[in-house]
Amino acid sequence: MINDNLSDIKKIFKDFKAAKFNFEIKAENDAVLPDYKGSTFRGVFGHIFKDVMCVSHTGECGECSFDKVCMFKKIFDSPPPSNSTKLRNYSAVPHPYVIEPPLDQKNFYKKNEIIKFSLILIGQAISLFPYFAYSFGLAGKKGIGRQKKGKFIMTKITNDKDEELLYYYKNDELKSINNYYYIDDFIQEKNSETFSVNLKFITPTRIMFNEKLVSEPEFHIYIRNTLRRISNLNFFHCINLNDGDKSEPELELDFNYYIEKSVSVNSKKSLKWYSLDRYSNRQKTHMKLSGFIGDISFENVPPEYLWIIKLGELVHIGKNTTFGHGKYSITSIV
Repeated sequence: MINDNLSDIKKIFKDFKAAKFNFEIKAENDAVLPDYKGSTFRGVFGHIFKDVMCVSHTGECGECSFDKVCMFKKIFDSPPPSNSTKLRNYSAVPHPYVIEPPLDQKNFYKKNEIIKFSLILIGQAISLFPYFAYSFGLAGKKGIGRQKKGKFIMTKITNDKDEELLYYYKNDELKSINNYYYIDDFIQEKNSETFSVNLKFITPTRIMFNEKLVSEPEFHIYIRNTLRRISNLNFFHCINLNDGDKSEPELELDFNYYIEKSVSVNSKKSLKWYSLDRYSNRQKTHMKLSGFIGDISFENVPPEYLWIIKLGELVHIGKNTTFGHGKYSITSIV
């Protein structure tokens, strides 16, 4: 039964692919960055990426005649296709990228100090990797941090999956990526024994259930949110890439099967609330970025949930994932 279920998963997610790029940048002068850098990295990158991708060169999205083919809008606003059978009443679908900022809490960086961060791209967004890389490099030249005085040079980019060097500043040549994460990387043929898993939520995780914000999620809430995100990323950014053909796949994920079995899974939590707000210059509004961080243990988990937990570790869960929120690591599986 377990292996039959996994066979269906492989068929449903046969077009899924993702790539994770690990960046290193070097400070060209002393720089000051905030404690949590996700908002800073996402904000600076967004402005540069818009300038790089804009084909009308007006900067006014609302009046642009290239609205339907704009890659900036597709990446940053991600509206569902007009004929989509999913999320048709939503203004946006999950964005196909995640920026994982530096996780240290330090503020001051000395000249020549190295800073590391990562970028995750899903589906067709992977083809835009050169534009993402160029935008990050340009952002470093223009300045990051307090009053944009921190100047950085991009020194290295590697593929997370195989550690292939895709860019090195001395060569100044960007290679294309040829090795991706596929669904098979997260599926493990397993017997019928249950397992226990410990998760560490590293960045603020903001999950909604029954239209309410959740501070201590049970397993079924975690599974609902993770499955929904994975399924939507796959549908909108990996399969049926032509917006004119967003028909349902022949084989669909049985959400009820996973949700019903998840209710009986026990959990132990050691969480705290991380308060964080941000003002969006693009949207002209304050954004709530607060969420829980800390440790959760799920006990006696049925084996068919393992691929969901592993894939969620890569793509993050909850809201504001583009800022790096909803990042967790699997600390043990027993």
